[in-house]
Amino acid sequence: MVTRVDFNFGDDGSQESVVVSSDQLARVVSAVLQDKVLLSERTAPHDLWRDIAAVTRLLEGLADWRERAIVAVDESGAVDRSSLGVAASMGAAKLYDLLERHGRPRNQTRLTQVEVLENRVTSEEGEWDPARVVATMNSYGWETDDRRARALLRALTDHEVLEKIPNRGGRAVYQLVSPRDWLYCPDPERDTMENGPSTPARVARLAREDPGSTEWWLGKPLKRMREGDRLWIYFGGGEGKIAAMARVKSSPRPAPIGSHKPYEFDAELDLKATTALSKSPVRLEEMDQKHPQACGEMRAADVKLAEARANL
Repeated sequence: MVTRVDFNFGDDGSQESVVVSSDQLARVVSAVLQDKVLLSERTAPHDLWRDIAAVTRLLEGLADWRERAIVAVDESGAVDRSSLGVAASMGAAKLYDLLERHGRPRNQTRLTQVEVLENRVTSEEGEWDPARVVATMNSYGWETDDRRARALLRALTDHEVLEKIPNRGGRAVYQLVSPRDWLYCPDPERDTMENGPSTPARVARLAREDPGSTEWWLGKPLKRMREGDRLWIYFGGGEGKIAAMARVKSSPRPAPIGSHKPYEFDAELDLKATTALSKSPVRLEEMDQKHPQACGEMRAADVKLAEARANL
């Protein structure tokens, strides 16, 4: 007798049917998938012999799939080798032998180590010090000492992924770089937005009618500015208020020759925040920074007030 097994795949709703040449084999597969053990004493030895051959082919196919899956996960760097070995029920030596057969080295290059560590740093919470880096890299099978760990932390600092936490008594402790808040002060006489005056009313209209990233000017390079930062726009002169907010989309770069300011960057007006601020701006007399000019990092008290007015 034969058994037809129907599969209904939940990820895409597709269906597939497989004919199993033995009812007993179908029952065994079903039992295994349900974490049960099944061996019928009524099954004839000849039938068992035939089913053993079929199960052997099945196991060979599953073993091939598992081996390729292990290599794919290791290449992704999403899971450390210690956890991978646990999932595959393999000791370190057996796991490394398998990976080497597929061209995966026991130890990675420094660049790959930086990339893998960056993946862990950006996906986990908490602070990072050399001891945590050593434990993390050793879990991948990479022998890492304190000196190497410090070099990796410096590399991620150079990549602006981490920043050193000050006042830790000389200890090298790092945290993810948080988005920064900048107070941007357009010059109403010189700075324009989309070929028009940089007034609160015009900026609010641009946020509604012309969304998208645009080029903004800087008089000096701000090395700490990067994508994801927030730009709080202060309108000086007779206005004297923060009445708009934009999100930075690129780090500063040299402006084209002939530009009236030497640097530029990309930013996109935030419609929700700008709409709220246009109705309830942060006025100069409320601000901790009493002499806003050009573009610089915003004071914490002013950020807190601006966030409240922007409904963030």
